[in-house]
Amino acid sequence: MFCRGCKKVKDVCFFPGRKLYYLMLFVKQMEAEKMAFDAFVLSAVAGEIEEKIIKTGARLNRIYQLNPTDLLLYFKGEQEVQPLFISIHTQRGRIHFTNRHYSHPPSPPPFCMLSRKHLGNGVLVSVEQPPLERYLYLNFLALNESGKKVDKTLVVEIMGRRSNVILLDRPGEKKERVILGVLKPVPPSINRVRTLLPHYTYSPPPVQEKLHPYALDYEHFQQEMNRLEGQPAPKALLENFRGFSPFLAEEIAARAKTPIISPGAACILWQKLQEILQIYEEKKWEPTLLYDKEKKPLDCSVVKPRQATGNHCRSFNSISSILDELYEYKEKEEERQNLFAMLTRNVEQAVKKTRKKETVQLLELEAAGKADYYRQCGELILMNLKDIPARSREVELENIFSEQGGMIKISLDPRLSPPLNAQRYFRKYRKARQGEKKISGNLEQTRREISYLESVLFSLQKADLQTLREIKEELEETGYLPVPQKPRYPKQTAAFNPLKFISSRGEEIFVGRNNRQNEYLVQRFAAGTELWFHVKDLPGAHVIVRPGVPHEKTIHEAALLAAYFSRGAHSSKVPVDYTQVKNVRRLPGGKPGMVTYTNYKTLYVTPDEQNLRPLLAQHKA
Repeated sequence: MFCRGCKKVKDVCFFPGRKLYYLMLFVKQMEAEKMAFDAFVLSAVAGEIEEKIIKTGARLNRIYQLNPTDLLLYFKGEQEVQPLFISIHTQRGRIHFTNRHYSHPPSPPPFCMLSRKHLGNGVLVSVEQPPLERYLYLNFLALNESGKKVDKTLVVEIMGRRSNVILLDRPGEKKERVILGVLKPVPPSINRVRTLLPHYTYSPPPVQEKLHPYALDYEHFQQEMNRLEGQPAPKALLENFRGFSPFLAEEIAARAKTPIISPGAACILWQKLQEILQIYEEKKWEPTLLYDKEKKPLDCSVVKPRQATGNHCRSFNSISSILDELYEYKEKEEERQNLFAMLTRNVEQAVKKTRKKETVQLLELEAAGKADYYRQCGELILMNLKDIPARSREVELENIFSEQGGMIKISLDPRLSPPLNAQRYFRKYRKARQGEKKISGNLEQTRREISYLESVLFSLQKADLQTLREIKEELEETGYLPVPQKPRYPKQTAAFNPLKFISSRGEEIFVGRNNRQNEYLVQRFAAGTELWFHVKDLPGAHVIVRPGVPHEKTIHEAALLAAYFSRGAHSSKVPVDYTQVKNVRRLPGGKPGMVTYTNYKTLYVTPDEQNLRPLLAQHKA
């Protein structure tokens, strides 16, 4: 293994960055297990598959493999059927119907081609789920190349890191299932006990070393509770009994009002366990989406929580609808976090690099500032040629250019004659004079670049996913990120999407969320007579007010928003400049959003959230 941190090849690396990477990976896996796609949810999905596909006689029309982990199955019948989405993603493995639009790859991977060959135009005749297990058998009746009906099975195993999709055949009258293809092959070198490769006999996933609730009677359950006395009830149920997710274990304990296993708790826990199992047996599902305190999707269940929790709940008619919404949010949130981290890391590195360049340029400017000193040295040497011995390394002469007078020491090159040493200083003088002007220009450009990068860093802090995508494109266009060969995201029909507020006087206030939006607001969106606002000398959003002559209250609110959406958001008496858009000019050759302005006025405001609450309430984000 090559460690990017310590730059060495080794089997185990204790470099802090790599340990942090594995810690983050472990946390993600634990979060995935906590939000489990459990046997209860899978059973509810199986019921929907039976209702929508099997009972309607729909045929498998198309199969697409979207990426290494995701499949999309289209069924065609008399009634329209939603596509069936299957994912074996480590953290987001699932199966459900979907309304989301997915881009289909131009060419199918091998497993997709194999599935089309064996299942194309087949009829799904049954769906099976072993009791309290997290895998399904989708049994198809298809036609082989000679037109004969044959049995095929698509096994969908939703088991975290071991999730997989396996295509099975049943040759002749044998009961053994032979593997035709595997979405994620598992060779003997990875798993000797359960090899998943073509031509191998299929064996179901090994059972967990836990007690099966259906194999228990009350006496046995009571013995287990006595053994687990003193432990948290949800933890004990989750670790010792098969088929339950963390949510269901907590639900059983909450219904039993037993947070800790105590003497005599077995009876009530047994009753609530049977109550939950009865829901599973009778398929009396209540699909529920759970939200956190910020009303963001958190988890889902087909057993409606009866305990009092801080989570908000919303009931659905379909578990697939819940899974579609929940995982769309999870995917976008994960993408947002990853994109935010990547962009922040790259921009911070660019800032660090540019600041180093600024330091070097300051030193060069300081050196260039010695131009007059070099000229004086050259002239003093010429004035005192007779007093300077040949091959001298240093000479001390009277400094006639100093108001205080005195002597000055001048270094000489002993290889040169005094006149040539004078010429050497004059060359240094000319070079310094030319360099000073150039370095000053470069330094100004570098400081503008730092200002631009700091404005990007600020924009990242409050950016949603779409805004982050726009910032990524902006950084690609400005050369801070490599341009991908293929577009990673489909082009948005409306890339310009600033925040829009309505002032207390009913006038419109627009706030740019990144530099591209800021530039669009000023250069293309706003009229010349409309007002433009920006916090003074700090990174922040560009703000435009419509109409061109707004009410004083609107001007104050626009200044508050300009201060709030800036690095001065937590300060008091923040100076905000405002002027007409016609007085705002883009810096020649500058980065997006970099402007200069004239004829402005300044307001001093304190961006208190209490004062801004009516405006901010217009945008939940």
